Amino acid sequence: MNDKQSKRIQTVQFAPLSEGVKSSNSSKELNSIEDVNLQLIVELGKTNMKVKDILKIKPGVIISVDKLAGEHVDVVINESAVAEAEVVVVDEKFAIRITDIVSKQEREERMND
Repeated sequence: MNDKQSKRIQTVQFAPLSEGVKSSNSSKELNSIEDVNLQLIVELGKTNMKVKDILKIKPGVIISVDKLAGEHVDVVINESAVAEAEVVVVDEKFAIRITDIVSKQEREERMND
């Protein structure tokens, strides 16, 4: 290839965007993503530790976190908090009860930070 051919740049032409999404298409689009798996994490709290302290962790060691007992926990999806919940016990297993959902505006603000 000579220099002229390797430096040729072409503009990409995109199809025009549609004016809006029709309700029948919207339903189909939602159905197409319903089976996508996302990782949901219930975050009980956070703490910072030095490596030397982490290496000393053994069964029975208690690690304090920044939340108080009974305080709401964060529900996190794809590294973004989307709700608050309280920890409950259902059939002897831990579960969460959603108490508040983060508004669309709050989610957008967090994404821009």
